[in-house]
Amino acid sequence: MTSWFVTLTPDLPLLDAIDQLAARHATGAPVVGPRNELVGILTEKDCLRVLAGNAYGEVAGGTVGGFMSPVKAVIHGDMDLLSIADAFLQSNFPVLPVLDGERLVGRISRQDVLQQVQRFLGQQHNERARSEEAQQASRQRPRSIDRLQRLASSHTPEQLASILKRRQP
Repeated sequence: MTSWFVTLTPDLPLLDAIDQLAARHATGAPVVGPRNELVGILTEKDCLRVLAGNAYGEVAGGTVGGFMSPVKAVIHGDMDLLSIADAFLQSNFPVLPVLDGERLVGRISRQDVLQQVQRFLGQQHNERARSEEAQQASRQRPRSIDRLQRLASSHTPEQLASILKRRQP
């Protein structure tokens, strides 16, 4: 989770909000109330409505509250990775707000989720590799003469020499 680099208020003039988004190359920003509660999202698409309105002779302007979109998907701090991934699959937004109750505390992007998936899968791979190494080592530690003979017969002389060299201090 990271923090938002810009938040807006519903009473902010829309043209000022567009300036802020453009200056930060932001695709959108959360709109928050006086207690930092999330009340909406202003996206690039919302801002493009100003251009469309101007094309039909309407005066550009108004406030963020008049153009913002309702919040359709959020992330809560107690959600697991699978639930967060599902929230992204149900939404078209590449970044979702993170709430603690009603209060905005940060944001999570699809890229953040991918990095966590990568870390999770890497840990699983490492655990599987360690388990396989332990099983291989166990198979190469015979507990009886019979198992020693079976182990020796399943390897070439070069492989046996390599195994025995590794066991020497």
